[in-house]
Amino acid sequence: MPSAASISIKETLALLDNEFKGLSEGIGRAQYAFWLGSGISRDRVIGLDGVLAKLLEFLRIHTTAAADCKYRVALEKIIAMAAPSADERARIDFSQPVATWPDLSIILKRLWNQYSAVLSTDIPGENLDYLLWVGLDFPHTFSAQPADAEHLAIGMLALEGVVTELATANWDGLLEAAMKELGHNETFYQITVTGEELRNPASATVLYKFHGCALRAITNEAEYRPLLIARTAQITGWTSNETFKIVRDQLSALLQRSRTLMIGMSAQDEDIKHLFASVNAQKGWKWTDQPTPIVFSADELGDDQKNVLIGAYGEPDYEGHRVEICEAARLRAYAKPLLLGLLLHVLAAKLKILASDAMDGHLDQTARDAIEGGIKTLRDRIADAGNSDRLGLVRAIAAGLARARHQLQNGVSDPGIPSYFPLDGDPTHRMKDKLALKSSGQREAAVALGLIGLEEQDANWVCSVDDPVDARTGALRLTSPNASARVIFAANDDTVTSLLDVGAFDESDDDAVVICSGRVSERQQRSPSASMRSGALGPRYVAFGSMLSGVSDLDELRAQFRGEAGL
Repeated sequence: MPSAASISIKETLALLDNEFKGLSEGIGRAQYAFWLGSGISRDRVIGLDGVLAKLLEFLRIHTTAAADCKYRVALEKIIAMAAPSADERARIDFSQPVATWPDLSIILKRLWNQYSAVLSTDIPGENLDYLLWVGLDFPHTFSAQPADAEHLAIGMLALEGVVTELATANWDGLLEAAMKELGHNETFYQITVTGEELRNPASATVLYKFHGCALRAITNEAEYRPLLIARTAQITGWTSNETFKIVRDQLSALLQRSRTLMIGMSAQDEDIKHLFASVNAQKGWKWTDQPTPIVFSADELGDDQKNVLIGAYGEPDYEGHRVEICEAARLRAYAKPLLLGLLLHVLAAKLKILASDAMDGHLDQTARDAIEGGIKTLRDRIADAGNSDRLGLVRAIAAGLARARHQLQNGVSDPGIPSYFPLDGDPTHRMKDKLALKSSGQREAAVALGLIGLEEQDANWVCSVDDPVDARTGALRLTSPNASARVIFAANDDTVTSLLDVGAFDESDDDAVVICSGRVSERQQRSPSASMRSGALGPRYVAFGSMLSGVSDLDELRAQFRGEAGL
């Protein structure tokens, strides 16, 4: 079994298909709230490693030779928290930048679970939040950072309607940055710190930033700077601070009504453990409930995470079934592979539902299973291809799907990266037989993708993608030993006309396969002499809806599809 750090996206998908099938299907049904910790921001400047290193450097720069220098005293105190060996301590040179210290990574790792104690270090004569606000140069450190793969994946899952509530102890604005990068307003999230903001107009996803919001503290320092929870005394006091009563009540209710997936969070903070313990006191979840009520993204469960399970399920049940409880709660994949795996799983699950509705009454169950297998093949191929560059992968998924959806649904293909266009804003269980999807063209397109996956599986075609920034890019590119073609999906004949009008392809393009979910009129009526003048065959138009309704079995459908595609 690979570790949580080394596991690939495809291996994570195998976990989601098997041992954690209940979790992945539950997330598709929007049954889980995501609880997010600093681990999801670890590869950004404001990740906890970056915060601690920056703080150490601030103190080092201000340290003088005086034995009673308050900065030296503070720096020595924090280093002592890491309990360095004599050799490690001897290699720490205050005259050299922190980044050059040989054992910096070891020191940061040991300080990881002590960040609140580190930020509680008193600097005589300064405000209690001096290290947070001044030492970390908070307004600049947290003002604008680019989103990472985790934040983009969460944003796409939220836009797909399967993540409707998020709770985070992070201050950063990376989730908001991701939503902007996806082409949507950051108000898609209803952000609340104290709970009072929930009285504003509703948004699609509620984001509880219960330890404070950096962006709001920067833009409205007087109101939101005091709400930044960082020091040990603040974390302990949060459970009784009347300022946070509304959000405490809301989070307690969230734990009662939604299952929990905890990502990048060690659960060491006392206020978090207190919240979960309060659930059991109110007849909360049982460890035998399915799908599993509480799951951690972790290699091994730490004492704090086990204490959460004890508090949530009760000591008697935990003591009698600790092995089963901990195994069910430990998903050995860290944030990047897990969130990208979940994203691909949800997208594939939605495509399978769309395809199932399109095939209803036309193909038997064996054929349906095969089409679903083709979709899974494409899903796994994407996971394999993008594992080495996970940020690049999630951006490619977002841009490629957006390009395909805008072409299919709206008949537009503008240059640049289009706004992310979800398959559907509802969770999976509300998509089956949904009337709004009947004429969208997505159902037939999903079956076509399944067929493409089957051809990929049998090595008849190889799928790839072009640059989605290019307005003439299709949904994907198919390559056979004889030819290569870009595939463009269109919901109906009017959409085909619109795509011609905007230049997504033209009548002289013999490398275009246009798969129309409905009927296709005779294209030569629109360009009567194009092929005669150039000698080019021009695009291949596949009236897929008619093809699907006219075949008797899968073999016939595959043969016709290959023939029409001309590859």
